[in-house]
Amino acid sequence: MSITTEFTLVEKRRSFWNAGPLIFSTFYFFPLIFSWAQLSAGNIALQVVVYLSFVLLYWQSITKTGNALVMNLVVMAGLCVAGSWVTTGTSSLFGFIAFFCGFNFLPRYKIIAMLVIIALVLLTAKFIATQQTVYFLMPALCVACGLFIFGWMSHRERVHQELQRQSEEEIKRLGAVAERERIARDLHDLLGHSLSSIALKAELASKFAAANALEQAQSEAQQVADLAREALSEVRQAVTGYHQLALDAQLHILASRLKDKGIAVTLELQAVTLDKVSEACLCFFAKEICTNIIRHSDADKVCFTLRQTDNNVFVEIKDNGSIKSIKEGNGLMGIRTRLKECGGQLFYNTEQGGYFKAVLGEVG
Repeated sequence: MSITTEFTLVEKRRSFWNAGPLIFSTFYFFPLIFSWAQLSAGNIALQVVVYLSFVLLYWQSITKTGNALVMNLVVMAGLCVAGSWVTTGTSSLFGFIAFFCGFNFLPRYKIIAMLVIIALVLLTAKFIATQQTVYFLMPALCVACGLFIFGWMSHRERVHQELQRQSEEEIKRLGAVAERERIARDLHDLLGHSLSSIALKAELASKFAAANALEQAQSEAQQVADLAREALSEVRQAVTGYHQLALDAQLHILASRLKDKGIAVTLELQAVTLDKVSEACLCFFAKEICTNIIRHSDADKVCFTLRQTDNNVFVEIKDNGSIKSIKEGNGLMGIRTRLKECGGQLFYNTEQGGYFKAVLGEVG
């Protein structure tokens, strides 16, 4: 069972700065500087060896977790204790071990590790650094406690950053799922209407051709080609997320298609202000209703109304067809979902023909 967390002290994207904390280890050389004249060459060389060994162990430890890290810290602690025989500068090195304990150890082991470090410092001061006990003890304890707390706080910050990163990845994943659903919904709404119109135009062209009305057949075939090109353009817009056709222009196109089917159309359109998402939502609403009128209604009159009030924007589509009941399919359910996402609602009834109303904003 590991007593450390999964985090290593090293940060891959900041490899140069991993050595930054070692600048504070230069305090190790203060006793050497002040007593240089009294020291032998062998003692100075031994102090340098202790320091370089500690730096090597530190550099290894920043990439380790688990038992490997614990073993390194044990060796570092032993090196600090043994090195105190040749210099009291080791008092500045205990803090690095304390920082590792605060950063890497699991919560229930942090305090235990820190108590062990304090005990080592006290024992070293009492039995090894006996001639300079105060000068050894105070820096060692203050630095160790301070870096232990700093390591603990650094670990909490790393955990927070990791949770934030995971949250951002989850948001991106959900965004990708929502985008796929949007594209699927757009393709249904776009192609459902367009392909229905193409099929009707093709059937009409075939009937004209059978009746030798070649000019009318050619005209209908040309309209089929135009509808196919328009459908392709709309599919591309849906995939890229752009809906460049304005709502009033879309209503005029739908009115033209209804007129081609022999249905009289009245337009009562007011200038409105909408964002692209809301405008696209109302466009799809209008397309779906017109598709249903062409497929299922015997209406010969249709009225489009587009209005904006202080509180909302709405589109109404009325027809004089005889409809007994409406069963919601993928089209109407998709429109209801779209409107809900935009903060709107869908209303309809069949008491006096077909009546459909899409409202964005407050419902009055």
